[in-house]
Amino acid sequence: MKRVTLITLVLLLIGTVGAFAQQFENESELYPKTLQIARIYNHSDGYRVDYIRQDYTVGTFWAPIEWFRGAAGIGAMAFGDGPAYPYVSFFYKDGEVDHFRLYVIENPAHDSWGYLDPNVDYTGEFPSPDSKPVISF
Repeated sequence: MKRVTLITLVLLLIGTVGAFAQQFENESELYPKTLQIARIYNHSDGYRVDYIRQDYTVGTFWAPIEWFRGAAGIGAMAFGDGPAYPYVSFFYKDGEVDHFRLYVIENPAHDSWGYLDPNVDYTGEFPSPDSKPVISF
């Protein structure tokens, strides 16, 4: 009787370890952080994104258009229309931004869209295309 109990406990332990190992194996390396967008400004060089921080103040980051080009770009834009739009999701890997996705309303006449003056030189505001966004929450 002791032997049957011991074998049963060993089998349960092996099954439990296997279940936890599979759970950890399938976990993602990416950690998402999502913030609401107060307003997004379109410019020929990229976008200025005003987002709402956790303390309800407005933060800004500039996204050069090169971040959105090609399959290896760190930025992506998804269009939609719903009560959650517009928002931005940053995906962190090893403590730094790996990539991000802007979820914006497709209609450029919507209140969430703004336009920067094309006669003003904003090149000093846009970071290098080789850099990654710096966000303060």
